[in-house]
Amino acid sequence: MRAVIFGASGLLGRSVMRAFGDMAVTGTGFNRTAGGLVAVDATLPYAIARVLGQARPDVVVNCVGERRPGVWSFAPDRAREGNVDAARLIAEGAHREGALLVHISSDYVFDGTTPPYRPDSRPNPLNDYGRWKLIAEHAVRAVSPDAAILRLPVLYGPVEHAAETNLTEIARLVAAGAPAELDDVCVRYPTHVDEAAEVCRRLASALLAGERLGSVAHWSAEEGLTKYRMALRIAERFGLPAGHLRPGDADAASGDRPVNCRLDCQDLPEALTPARRLFDIEFPPVVEPWLTSAGPAAG
Repeated sequence: MRAVIFGASGLLGRSVMRAFGDMAVTGTGFNRTAGGLVAVDATLPYAIARVLGQARPDVVVNCVGERRPGVWSFAPDRAREGNVDAARLIAEGAHREGALLVHISSDYVFDGTTPPYRPDSRPNPLNDYGRWKLIAEHAVRAVSPDAAILRLPVLYGPVEHAAETNLTEIARLVAAGAPAELDDVCVRYPTHVDEAAEVCRRLASALLAGERLGSVAHWSAEEGLTKYRMALRIAERFGLPAGHLRPGDADAASGDRPVNCRLDCQDLPEALTPARRLFDIEFPPVVEPWLTSAGPAAG
């Protein structure tokens, strides 16, 4: 079996590459192509067609997407291209090649007012990112009705730079010792990236086996934490002071961040459900390298 992973240079994409290691895997990246990744701008149809024509995959996974709020605000056209146009073009390319498709979406398609959200709950995104993710879902479904769409919450895991996850950015704030306000209103469900990648791999296996899946699947950790509560966990685990941190409504105040987008995962068949990774066990090795002012040493 052959697979192409678009967005393989990102946090989730790297983990998905490992999860698909039993296949002949081609990974793509935009401007990070270390480790043998193929340079592909997923907003260009000819670039997508070229890599798919060469790889001739049985399954395609789309991990492309821009999650950083700063890019939504300051480069909205590029962010929309990465979240919407790329999704449509990848779906069209996979369809032309006769490949099955797993598309990654987000819990931000919901408004966070009536959790938990089932796969068939009515979406109502509050911000551009959520709207783009929902539009991308519709675009994928129009091209590939049998695609598996997997909605995920905020992810954490081993990162290449601190800004790749909220958790590692929070760790830097804990270690810095400077006064900082962290949101204590919006509840996240931080999920280990390897757990999410395993669900992705199992969805692909089910599709390849000819199983008919629901149009959308949800996966999420079960424990909810605000950014402030994550910071306190980090400080407690490593014996660091937390007096410089104060709880606030930094994210909720704008009105465009959902308060609680907890995903209901009960509809996911047991065969597709991985073992749960507990946050208190998994987060320490992820954040420990970032609890210095310099961060991990290069090399």
